[in-house]
Amino acid sequence: MDDADRGNDLAVVEAALFLATHPLTRRALAKILDNVPLAYVDRLLDDLQEIYADSARGIELRIEDGRAMLRVKSAYVERVAHLAPQQDIPQPVLRTLAVIAYNHPVTQADVVRVRGNKAYEHIKELEERGLVRGEEQGRTVLLSVTEDFLRHFGLSTIDEFRFHAADVPSVQEAQSPEAAASGPLEQEVGDGQDS
Repeated sequence: MDDADRGNDLAVVEAALFLATHPLTRRALAKILDNVPLAYVDRLLDDLQEIYADSARGIELRIEDGRAMLRVKSAYVERVAHLAPQQDIPQPVLRTLAVIAYNHPVTQADVVRVRGNKAYEHIKELEERGLVRGEEQGRTVLLSVTEDFLRHFGLSTIDEFRFHAADVPSVQEAQSPEAAASGPLEQEVGDGQDS
């Protein structure tokens, strides 16, 4: 394969990763390139990773569990996050999302206990946006954040979020008698009912 073909294939892989709403497998990329060998896809991904490793680039290529994706480097996320899809999420809904993410997985009943009855509407919106998923568990729903949540906020794991969100109320705090006597969580519940 000549350099022109390889350069074209590199551009196709880059374009596919740019447009994809989820990480792409090596096999998916091979198919896009008319079923080329996986070893060839690996070489193209290595080339792209080298290109994006340049400190003058705002984008990086992440490869995790055999899946590749382009994302904004963490140093630049804060300055450009307002341009990302879903930047229109209202503050009360973001607060509910933070409670879900911090306590992930968490029952809907516990989220409502912390955020108030408006949380039902917030949860529905978050599910529609693909940031949260719910699974029925008895008389309630078990809520978890999705891979789209991690991708949207430039996170690799939910623990990364917890590290940066130490002031988000935990469900255990909401259930403890000491927390009921203190102000901040009561204020959080109040916010949830007003928002």
